[in-house]
Amino acid sequence: MIWSIAWKNVWRNKKRSLVVIVAVTLGIISGVLLVGIMEGWVKQRLNDVIFNEVSHIQIHNPEFIKNEEIDLTVKNPEEISQGIDSLQEVSAWVKRTKIIAMANTPWANTGVIIYGIDPEKEKQVTEIYKKIVPGGGEYLDAQSPGDILISDKTAEILKLKQYIVTDIVIEKLRSENVPLPIITKLETLKDIRFKSPKEFREVLKKEFSIKELDKFGLLITDNTLNYRIRNKIQITLSDKKGNPIQGIFRVCGIYKTTNTGFDQVSVFVNAGELANLYGNHGILTHEIAVLLNNIEDAGIVKEKLIRIPGENSVRTWKELAPDAAMMNDFMLMYYFIFIGIIMLALAFGIINTMLMAILERTKELGMLMAIGMNHKRIFKMIMLETIFLTIVGAAMGIFSGWAIIESLGKTGIHFSGWGEGFEAIGFAARVYPVVTLEFFVFTTIMVIVTAMISSIWPARKALKLNPVEALRTE
Repeated sequence: MIWSIAWKNVWRNKKRSLVVIVAVTLGIISGVLLVGIMEGWVKQRLNDVIFNEVSHIQIHNPEFIKNEEIDLTVKNPEEISQGIDSLQEVSAWVKRTKIIAMANTPWANTGVIIYGIDPEKEKQVTEIYKKIVPGGGEYLDAQSPGDILISDKTAEILKLKQYIVTDIVIEKLRSENVPLPIITKLETLKDIRFKSPKEFREVLKKEFSIKELDKFGLLITDNTLNYRIRNKIQITLSDKKGNPIQGIFRVCGIYKTTNTGFDQVSVFVNAGELANLYGNHGILTHEIAVLLNNIEDAGIVKEKLIRIPGENSVRTWKELAPDAAMMNDFMLMYYFIFIGIIMLALAFGIINTMLMAILERTKELGMLMAIGMNHKRIFKMIMLETIFLTIVGAAMGIFSGWAIIESLGKTGIHFSGWGEGFEAIGFAARVYPVVTLEFFVFTTIMVIVTAMISSIWPARKALKLNPVEALRTE
C-alpha cells in the first residue's frame, strides 16, 4: 500500500519530478563518461607500459641500474634462462643489449638508448612491430642486419621526417574532394622540403585561413608527410675502455607509441650487428624482459627469480613504471571521488525538491496523521518517494551512459588539441572509454544510498508536523 502511494506521489507534480529526474540522469551520464575516459586512459597506459616499454618483469645487473655501462651485464645468464623456462607463469621472454649512444645524421644529432634485439623473439614480448606508422617502412628483419628502427620523434629530431607537396599528393587530395582553391594554394608549395612539423605549420598558417586549416589542415599534413627511409644514421658509442666506436645503420622503419619520452630515446637494431660494432665475441645481455600469462603473478614470479644465484636485480612492472601502477591501484578511489562529488551535488537538489513537496502537502500529511498513520509509515512513504525519484533518473542515466560509452569505445575520443601534451606524459591523444560492470553496480549502490540519506531531512520535517496545526493550513 505504502509503495503504491509513494510511487503515485512522485508523479503528482510531473514537472518538478521530471526536473529532478533529468538532473540525476545528466549527473550519472557525466559520471559514467568521466570515469569511462579515466578508465580508458589507465588501461591504455597499462597496456603500453607492459607491451611496449617494460614488460611484466625485468632483470638487470644491480650496478647497471645505477650506471648503464657496457660491461655491467646480467650475472649468471645461463642459469637464469633455464629458471625462466621452467616457470609455467611465463608467456615469453627476451634478452637485450642496451647501450647509451649518440645518433647522427648530416642535419642533426641526439642521444639515444640503442637496444640490440632478436626481432622475432621481441615480437613475442613487445608490440613495437605493430606500431609502424603509415609510410614508415618495416620492422627489423634478421635478414637485414645493418638496419635500425627509430621512432617518429627521433626521425623528427634527426631531420628524417619531412613534409613535401608532390604531384602524387595533390592528386590524392583531389580524390579526397579537397576544394580547388585549397589545391591551388598548395601548388605554390610544390617540391619544397620542410624539415620539421613546426616549419610546415608556420607556412600553412601563412597560406591558409584558420577555417581552412581547421577543416583540411590534418588531411594536408598526413598526406604530405614523408620519411627518409633507408637513410644512413651514424651511431657512436663507447667500448669497455671508454674509447668511441662508430657504426653506420640504415633506417628500415619508423614506429610511434603513445609515450613520447620512450620514443625519443629508444632505437632498435639486430643484437648480432651491435655486437660486431662493439667488438665483443658474443652478444652482451644487459636486460632480460619477461612477459607473463597473468599480470597478477608478477610478484610471485619475482620471488622465484630472486632465488636464482647471481644476485641480479629483479623488478616488476610496478617498480619500473610506478605512475601506471599508482593509477591502476587507485581507480576505486577515483570512483569514490568522481561519483561522490556528483552524488553530493544531486543530494542538495533532491532534498530541496522533497522539502518543497512536503511544504505543499502539509495539510495532507496532517490529515494522514489524524486518521491514524503512524510516524514509521510517514517516514517510509517519504523515503520511498525519494528513492523512486532518484532511481528513475539513475536508471535512465546508467542506460544512456552505457550507450554513449559503447559508441565512443569503438570510435574513441581524439583530444587533438592536447595530443602532444598527453603523449609527453605517456597517454594517448585518442582514448577509448571503457566502464566495467563493477562501476555500474557501484554507481547503483551510491544512488540508493544518496537517495536514502537525502530523504532523512525531508522525512524528519514531515514527522515534526502537528496534525491539528497542519489541518488548519490552507
